[in-house]
Amino acid sequence: MLDENRVLIAGGGPVGTLTGLALARAGIPVTIFERLSAPAEDHRAATLQPSTLDLFEPLGLTPAILEQGLRSPMFQWRDRATHDIVAEFDYGCLSDDTAHPYVIQLEQHRTIAAALEIAQRYANYELVRSVSVVAIRQTSDRVEADVQFPDGRIETFTGAYLIGCDGGRSMVRKTIGTTFDGFTWPERFNIIATPFDFAQLGFRFRNYCPHPERWVSLIKVPGEDFQGLWRCIFPAKNDESDEYVQSDEWIQARFHERFPEGEPFAVRHRNMYNVHQRVAGTFRQGRFMLAGDAAHVNNPIGGVGMNSGIHDGLNLAAKLRQIWDGADADTLLDRYDRQRRETAIEYVQAQTIANKRTLEENDPDARKRNFEELRRQANDPGLAREYARRGSLISMWNKSEAIA
Repeated sequence: MLDENRVLIAGGGPVGTLTGLALARAGIPVTIFERLSAPAEDHRAATLQPSTLDLFEPLGLTPAILEQGLRSPMFQWRDRATHDIVAEFDYGCLSDDTAHPYVIQLEQHRTIAAALEIAQRYANYELVRSVSVVAIRQTSDRVEADVQFPDGRIETFTGAYLIGCDGGRSMVRKTIGTTFDGFTWPERFNIIATPFDFAQLGFRFRNYCPHPERWVSLIKVPGEDFQGLWRCIFPAKNDESDEYVQSDEWIQARFHERFPEGEPFAVRHRNMYNVHQRVAGTFRQGRFMLAGDAAHVNNPIGGVGMNSGIHDGLNLAAKLRQIWDGADADTLLDRYDRQRRETAIEYVQAQTIANKRTLEENDPDARKRNFEELRRQANDPGLAREYARRGSLISMWNKSEAIA
């Protein structure tokens, strides 16, 4: 397809979808290539931070998100060993920083669906499903993407720029040849979804429960029928086989460590995966850019991975709009790399690593100090606000935008 006056996007997840929507609204033709025939409905990211909700406003997306999602202004740190609440933070303290001083819990595929409903209004927004981008090339004035269709044929699409939103195993990143520095956590994470309502036990919609061996994160989402479903993340020990970790025996044992009495917990979903902390060596090479998991991956504790990826895409879309209006491309795209890569390391990586280490700390004295620090921050209005600004990515967005 010969149409050089457009942006090509590899990957139609939340980052690719929303980046494309922002471009189409700005009058820039965009074509998105997605390998799945429909948005995946498995249990992926589900937290939309206040900063992200603010960025959704110009896209016309926020009302649909608020209508479907669960509003969660508060979250807790709980000691899993004693069941005590260690600290509770209220995003209401962000009322001077954001129009949305709360988190919205909504499954990733519903966020994508809401964005696609708006995107359909734009004739310059094209989504091609059930295809794979198998090769990319660039010259001084264009990019090309070889796209494979289900019948095996390969068609070449041409554009002005190409954005890799194609996940942690990004073909675009591998083609660029940049590093993906970081590490993989030794244990696996097991996500278990149950309809049991932990709110009746005093839990908020977001809860982090530290323990030296068996920490757990509890997050409520709307669920398939909007009746509520709780996603529980448990760590699996290295000597536990994949089969055992996915078994009913293992899952029920994890629940009953915290709740020893009662009937077995109903399980609606189970999914185990390895967790990585990595950042690409560059987010830009010529007319190729990276955003979202293609550029950086992290553990899910804190609910910032998808949000920071969406921020990447919307930052980049704004720069491409300026380039379309005649601004210097190299200046803006190099700035994108500086802004988003630096803050991914300083905020996303640092925050999620710190969250996980707080959850799993096994030294009694260090554990006590961690809890005392959380209480100190929660009980001091100024410190609580700074904690919330960082956790909600407001600080990250402001820092990113200020980088020249």
